[in-house]
Amino acid sequence: MSRRVSPPPDSTPKAPVLQAPAGACDSHFHIFGPQSRFPFIEPRPLDAVDCTLEDLLALQRRLGLEHGVAVQTMLYGNDNACLLDALARCPDRLRGVASVGAGIADSALEELSAAGVVANRFSYLRSPAIDPNLIHRLHEYGWHPQFWFEGAEQAGAWRSTMLNSPGDFVIDHMGWQPCEKGVDAPGFRTVLECLDSGRCWVKLSGPNRFSAQPAHPYADTMEFARALIERAPNRVLWGSDWPHPNWWQPMPNDADLLDLLLEWAPDPADRQRILVDNPAELFGFPPLAACTPSA
Repeated sequence: MSRRVSPPPDSTPKAPVLQAPAGACDSHFHIFGPQSRFPFIEPRPLDAVDCTLEDLLALQRRLGLEHGVAVQTMLYGNDNACLLDALARCPDRLRGVASVGAGIADSALEELSAAGVVANRFSYLRSPAIDPNLIHRLHEYGWHPQFWFEGAEQAGAWRSTMLNSPGDFVIDHMGWQPCEKGVDAPGFRTVLECLDSGRCWVKLSGPNRFSAQPAHPYADTMEFARALIERAPNRVLWGSDWPHPNWWQPMPNDADLLDLLLEWAPDPADRQRILVDNPAELFGFPPLAACTPSA
């Protein structure tokens, strides 16, 4: 079967203008491969090149980041082996967002939790249906649900599920509402309603995905980011979305994405919350220890 291959990330990230504070965290990225050890599932919607833990750590050093949250990719489905490998090699530096099904055994949940998994990602693209019993079951293990949807219809379809979930929950990519609809559109109002619950966290990630502009600086996303930051500066997180899978427009440079925080959050105190304090609270990072992954 012939599949499109997702373009690789920018291989020459710049040094960012923003000087990240100590303990800064990238709260949303993916790890692919090496596929010789961790092959993608069949069937799958596309292919991708290897973007390994070593590649990710090199990017973090370039950007001045010290913590990270690896999010399970749909190319691995419910096979979390690649994610577990990364967490085992950097247990203090990384936390994980897995993908599990309702039939997962308690022993598997215990293994994932011990490895550093703190959440489960629900993707509307993979399945619009969510088993509320699974969310409550995962809550007992201290996990939060992470919701990935796009557009007003999908946001509305999951509104009750999100607001009725126990404990904290996370929304990906600022809620992924088309910029041309504006911050007053129904889809983004749903995101703000969730944020007002006091239990919702929103990732300031993926501006390229809902901007009407094909390339950086994605200026039309600023009003969305600022609306979220002004609404709840203690419950927003920054994520690179590296290596930007399933993106076919000009590839963003990850330093440019980090530097957007200089415009989105001009107050250094807000950037401290977004990059350090908020992820430390939500993901429970311990004091950082050096990570030198083995082969």
